[in-house]
Amino acid sequence: MRRGAASLLLFLAALAFAASAAIVLTGGFAVRAIGLTLRDPIRPLVLGLALLAAARLAAGPAFASLAQRLTGPRERLPVRLAVLVSVCVFVFALAWTSRAAGGSDSSCYVLQAEAFANGRATLQNPVARVLPDAPNAVFAPGGFRPSARAYGSAVPICAAGLSLVMAPLYLVHPSAVFVVVPICAALLVWLTFVYGRWIDGATTGVCAAVLVACSPAFLYQAVQPMSDVPAAAAWMAALVSASPIAAGAWASLAVLIRPNLVLLLLPLAFLKKGTVPFSGTGKRGLSPFLAAMVPGGAVLLALNVARYGGVFASGYGDAGTLFAFDRVGENLARYPAWILETQTPLVLLAIAAPWVLRRDSARARIAWISLAAVALLVVTYLTYTVFDDWWYIRFLLPALPILLALSVTVLRAQIDRLPALASGLTIAAVTVPFALYYVQVARARHVTDLQRLESRFVLAGEYAARTLPENAVILAVQQSGSIRFHGRRDTLTWDAIPPDALDATIATLRTQGKTVYFALEDAEEPDFRRRFAGQRFGALDWRPLVELRAPTRVRFYSVETAR
Repeated sequence: MRRGAASLLLFLAALAFAASAAIVLTGGFAVRAIGLTLRDPIRPLVLGLALLAAARLAAGPAFASLAQRLTGPRERLPVRLAVLVSVCVFVFALAWTSRAAGGSDSSCYVLQAEAFANGRATLQNPVARVLPDAPNAVFAPGGFRPSARAYGSAVPICAAGLSLVMAPLYLVHPSAVFVVVPICAALLVWLTFVYGRWIDGATTGVCAAVLVACSPAFLYQAVQPMSDVPAAAAWMAALVSASPIAAGAWASLAVLIRPNLVLLLLPLAFLKKGTVPFSGTGKRGLSPFLAAMVPGGAVLLALNVARYGGVFASGYGDAGTLFAFDRVGENLARYPAWILETQTPLVLLAIAAPWVLRRDSARARIAWISLAAVALLVVTYLTYTVFDDWWYIRFLLPALPILLALSVTVLRAQIDRLPALASGLTIAAVTVPFALYYVQVARARHVTDLQRLESRFVLAGEYAARTLPENAVILAVQQSGSIRFHGRRDTLTWDAIPPDALDATIATLRTQGKTVYFALEDAEEPDFRRRFAGQRFGALDWRPLVELRAPTRVRFYSVETAR
């Protein structure tokens, strides 16, 4: 009887701890079915501790065995911890994701997914049928550029891989596309554990997974519908896959998602040609690996031809424009500083990993090949376009799990040399301060503010869907993608309309039965007025239809109410 009561108390304590963790991860939640709102993580934490103490008293000497039944065998604890960390990342990313077709990148991915779900490789704008003389650029929303092959069509500036993954979920529900990145975030954390376990054991894997899960750059991208986390997850899956066919398939997906990772295929192919260091002997075949990459490569090249007119053309622009060796100096002044500020010098320890692992030639070989991949990735982006914001270290996310796992390996090797220390507990204790620092940096750099900051895109789209008629045409730039995706309304990009053609464009639309609106953010209104100075509707001198209040305000103007 007491044992049964203790088991129940222990289970309830686990639920209380889970509720506390969920509140911390999500910022609080409500269970509407029972009218329960949870915002304070302290109360369930205290309750859990009280239940745990009661279970201890009720169980007596049998408490340890009861607790082990709940947590599982000791040797499986690292795997369970890695799963727990991955689940926590999924919950966090799903709770804080922007859920917005916001800036040009996110708009590009979700609208491209919509096109794929509808069986099209390009984005069609039906308004082109009533504006046959307008510049083709007016039909391209944010994240797209006008097609050179068809009037009224737009082609994405971003790669296709993430959108291809999103497309089946779009068919379930358009908002389901926003689940893809949280799933990939959880997968990347799990794959970090797998890589770390293979390199240096399960403890190293868990510590590396925790560090990746708390990394500011990782968390910043985990809450946005962008390709950085999915590309890193696909690359890591290719790296750790025991099957050469699976490795090739994952590698081709990684390149489909992020074509700039193509150079990383060289060390990966070298690895697949050798032995399997983590699963005994036996050769990996290079031919199956390369063969598995063919379908993804064929899809990439076919889309390039269909959209951009050439096998090696892309939406990013000409490679000679994107990459240049004269940018190395400027990028060297940025990327190392950003990495050290956000990740600390801990990541530099990874350089010593091959030396630490030198007595195990197979693992040392993996470390060398992994670092070669990191070096190729760094070189790629040192020659890339120069950016001034710290979050562009997102380009280096595929290197982060490797660097952190190898750094923990080096750190653990030094701890093992100290006398009378339990290395597993000690490396875990050393990992925690780094993880806490990473979380603090992530908070300071507005990871949990992105959903609020991007809310204007969702609000504008939902307002258009709820209020504006189906024949509406909205002139917008920043909101062009969001209104198409969230609002299901046609848009034109006003900054592509000639300065002397605004009134004529509106007149044509109205004669064709369209109702015309403007959707403008605060910062856009002065530009709109300057561009269309002298045009009747360029002055915006009438009351807006609505003002949506968010960190950035959005106003909708109806042409029908203009003075």
